[in-house]
Amino acid sequence: MNLFIKNKSDELINEFTDKTENIICSLEERGSKEDISELKNFAERFKSKIKDFYNENRKLNIGVVGQVKAGKSSFLNTLLFDGQEILPKASTPKTATLTKMEYSDENIIEIEYYSDEDWYVIERNAEIDSDNEIYVSAREIVDMVKSRGIDPKDYTDRGTEKIKFDTYEELIAQLNDYVGEDGKVTPLVKAVTLYLNKEEFEGISIVDTPGLNDPIQSRTLRTHEFIEVCDVVFFLSQSGSFLDKSDWELLSSQLPQKGVKKLVLIASKYDSGVRDVLREKIEDNPFGGDDNTADNVKDACRIISKKLKKRARVKIEEFEKDLINRGFSQELIDVIKGCSKPILVSAMAWNMANKDVNEYNREEENVYKAISKFSDDIKDDLKTIGNIDEVRKVFDSVIEEKEKILEEKSKSMVPTAREELKEMLYRFKDKADKKIVMLSGNDREEILAQKQAMEYQINGIKAEIVTTFGEWEAKLESEKVSTSGEIRSLSKEYHSIDERTGTRTNVIKHRISDSKWYNPFSWGKSHTEYSTYQETYSYLDVSDAVENLRNFVLESTNNIEEIFAEAVSHKEMKRKLLNVVTNNFDMGNEKYDASLFRIMVEDVVNKIEFPVIKIDASSAIDSITSSFSGEVTSNSEKNSLRTALSNAIDKFFDILVSELDKNVRNFKKELGNIQNNIQKELLQNINSEFDELVEKFENKEKEIENYKEYSSILENARKSI
Repeated sequence: MNLFIKNKSDELINEFTDKTENIICSLEERGSKEDISELKNFAERFKSKIKDFYNENRKLNIGVVGQVKAGKSSFLNTLLFDGQEILPKASTPKTATLTKMEYSDENIIEIEYYSDEDWYVIERNAEIDSDNEIYVSAREIVDMVKSRGIDPKDYTDRGTEKIKFDTYEELIAQLNDYVGEDGKVTPLVKAVTLYLNKEEFEGISIVDTPGLNDPIQSRTLRTHEFIEVCDVVFFLSQSGSFLDKSDWELLSSQLPQKGVKKLVLIASKYDSGVRDVLREKIEDNPFGGDDNTADNVKDACRIISKKLKKRARVKIEEFEKDLINRGFSQELIDVIKGCSKPILVSAMAWNMANKDVNEYNREEENVYKAISKFSDDIKDDLKTIGNIDEVRKVFDSVIEEKEKILEEKSKSMVPTAREELKEMLYRFKDKADKKIVMLSGNDREEILAQKQAMEYQINGIKAEIVTTFGEWEAKLESEKVSTSGEIRSLSKEYHSIDERTGTRTNVIKHRISDSKWYNPFSWGKSHTEYSTYQETYSYLDVSDAVENLRNFVLESTNNIEEIFAEAVSHKEMKRKLLNVVTNNFDMGNEKYDASLFRIMVEDVVNKIEFPVIKIDASSAIDSITSSFSGEVTSNSEKNSLRTALSNAIDKFFDILVSELDKNVRNFKKELGNIQNNIQKELLQNINSEFDELVEKFENKEKEIENYKEYSSILENARKSI
């Protein structure tokens, strides 16, 4: 790095650090505990970022970020490992901790455990009854350790642990214990680094992050911590819900402001969008064609590409105007503008294009069936949809620009932090000004009258909440019945094993006489000759039976897990409960802050955890493989294998249906508890809020003066930055 730039950066960093400390001191007497805590946290994060950035061995930090199920691990497996499933992926969140990938001469998994000191802090935080994400995360980690029956001391003393591996197969076998959602020691793992002997990893650190809307909040927190030191981000947003509210909030309010210097927007699972618009052509259609459907892959790609790129362009243009109006730097605006041209990608389609059809798994077979009938050249169309080469070009260019990116980051670290601090102080001032308006515009009697009126409204809200939860419970029962039928259909489907055909060569031995009438010495002599012929035979492959059993259990458990999200989605629950509140309160009145209700509803809903179904089929599989092996050719053995598979599937069918009933019953009980809690908290929170206001009105003028003084200090602090 240029020495002048380094020295200049040091000067600016020290100046900004001192300025931040002075602001904290000036606000401590007047500011709320929450505001001061947030400022101190900001100052600590800034120091950590500086320490990380000027580390002697600082690499270029590249993060792959997105919500759960955005396809991050699949994307990285395809981009970095030619489609091999090195990083765990599934329909439920599996990457449960940050997984770094860096270069090394040797292939090593390095596991960093929480230290004794770390664990002491986590346990103390777990005892604090607060909804702050730090304390919620601590409680989750402690609960997971207890549920696994682990003694933390067995691991916190280890510091780090290194495991060598020679092949990807060995890596996969080891990795899940440390980063998998169900990994035995995952809760005690702080981070995992994969050191790989791949020269393309030299000088960079690539990170696969947990999902940003992961139901386990501690995982989301680790992702936010990593973003603080991230230089380049590949942000994945599913094509089916491209740039939804959660995605957009992260892109627009966090990533650029945290110092990310390059953002690459990826519309993942592009094949899903393409399949949505493919339709068979209707001949002699009197109404003409439909601009939103296509009867071939290329036109479908054109339609979806146009829609996704237009959405990105419009969102970025709107946001750019807002940033200009709010006085943000052109540098930050340029970072977010990089997302106006998203790259459309399907890791699955790319992998399919690079292997034979007979190697496809069930999901890939379904995609192939859906697309192939609309394609003249399926391999070429799959590569077009996959589009990984375009990502590779960007990825390679990022690595080539490493020094430039880091130098730009060095120059912008203080300006970026300065803008984040300004925005924080603006929020504090806005909150204080609202309190002034609320206190100035009401008197004690008005507040008491409003409080009484709201208590009447509470009864109406309670009735609506009962009705709303009743609808979810009814939907859950309906989904249960439907899923039971699906499991039954799956059991019938997987009962049967298709016979395979093979060929073998048989040898026939013949004795040939060597006797000649004219040669008495040859009389009675003979020799042996051999001939061969091909025989076709049918057999059952034991691996097919094992695969049937494994797939039946896996698909069934996935179906069971999905019914809860189908019946009760977090997003839909929040929307309906907020509608209940807004329908019963005058949200147009300045005195009622809708954000208070929103936070309360989100806190309650975010605590809901959907069940995770764990069915271990290993003993049944071992039973089959110990009794049969390879090719089964005799009719009696074929019948025995079919019977063994049938019995195993019937057994697991009963287990799965029982698990379904049990989990639905427990989840309904949880919904009942949530219903009672939200009713209780709604009344309690409203009463406490108004009681606080009434108390403050006893000394209203002094409170107003305090808020005005605090607002003035905040304004001066903001101008001084």
